[in-house]
Amino acid sequence: KIFKENNERILSIIRYFAASLIPLILNLATNPLVASNMSAEDYAIVGYFKSYNTLILPLVLFYVLHYYTKRFYELDDKRRIELKAYIFKFLIYASAIIALISIGGIYVYTFFLNSNSQIPLFPYVWIAILALPLTGLYSLTLVDYKMARMSKSYLWISVMYSIVTVGLLLLFVVVFKMGAFGNLISILITNAIFFGICCYMNRELFKVKVRMASYKPIVLFCLPLTLAAALGFFSNGYDRVYLERLGQVEELGYYVVAFSICNYLHYFSDAVGNTFQPDIFQSLANRNLIRYIKFSGIILAANALVVLIFIPLSTPIVDILTAGKYVYSSHYMKILAVSSFASAIYYVVSQFTVAMGLTSITLYNKIFTSVASVIIYKVAIDNYGFDGAAWGVSLSFLVSAIGNILFMAIYKNKLKQIWQNPQK
Repeated sequence: KIFKENNERILSIIRYFAASLIPLILNLATNPLVASNMSAEDYAIVGYFKSYNTLILPLVLFYVLHYYTKRFYELDDKRRIELKAYIFKFLIYASAIIALISIGGIYVYTFFLNSNSQIPLFPYVWIAILALPLTGLYSLTLVDYKMARMSKSYLWISVMYSIVTVGLLLLFVVVFKMGAFGNLISILITNAIFFGICCYMNRELFKVKVRMASYKPIVLFCLPLTLAAALGFFSNGYDRVYLERLGQVEELGYYVVAFSICNYLHYFSDAVGNTFQPDIFQSLANRNLIRYIKFSGIILAANALVVLIFIPLSTPIVDILTAGKYVYSSHYMKILAVSSFASAIYYVVSQFTVAMGLTSITLYNKIFTSVASVIIYKVAIDNYGFDGAAWGVSLSFLVSAIGNILFMAIYKNKLKQIWQNPQK
């Protein structure tokens, strides 16, 4: 009876999970082949440049997708299409400019502050960073399908993206033996392909006229979130940049292997979050606090269960996934796994402030967290090396969650006012 009454809802949940589960299975299946054809130094190069994603990707995408998510249920169809056109054009033109500026920033940092780096910039920095703006339209398409509850379309494009990525990864890394270069170029080419596909799918949006003044509310909403997310680099990303300066490239490679495998836990966490994000935003838009708490509890319980299963199995998991080549990385995996649950705690807390439109809280909290994270990593890494870095990741997420709650307490009167007077 329950299944019949909620048939479409249950099928949608299954599809959203499958959209993350199928790519996860493909990555797990091919990981031993990739690991066998990549050295620790290759992993160090890939991990080092990907660590900048948490700093640069928010700047490139400018969190405009969150504005679209927030406004999705608040607008009629005509105004929603108009907003989508504004977001669409921003992700094409502004994102490309920001990416080029970011590449220049990395060159400046390397030449003036890290001139002794053992990891070469060219061509890796260009490949890694230019791949980021090409993800914008694909991400917008996913958000559109998710919020409109078009789970079949969401599943189809997610799986196709993963198949192309894995196929190119095997081609360049396993067949052509191109190591770090092959790993990074496969992502760039995949993003370019889907950028073109999404441009064609949304070609009618090019016809919508854009008035620059209309970007003002978007910028005002997104700027604090963007700055806050970029500062998230100090919670998740800064650890690998700091560790690179120790000059232990091979050890960094083992750490990156552990980090990349633990990312599968984050993929699961994202899958759970993506599945219930529309419910969370809809619950808060309707001011249904109990429903929000229920879905937040589901997200946290699911993440906790997976982490508890993963930790005792970390050694055989890394043995299988790296064809026995990087078993040493399991030591770091056991520590890094905790960060998946810690990030889930921060996720459910931060979604509340975003849905309420108080993005300034997110920014203030990230400033606080960034300072705390720099201190945490310096103390932890200087005293405990790579182990300290691994524990620092989880501590940074917990500090973020606690800080968010504290700032909500400070702004409780403002929150109460917004809650009682929702704006359409």
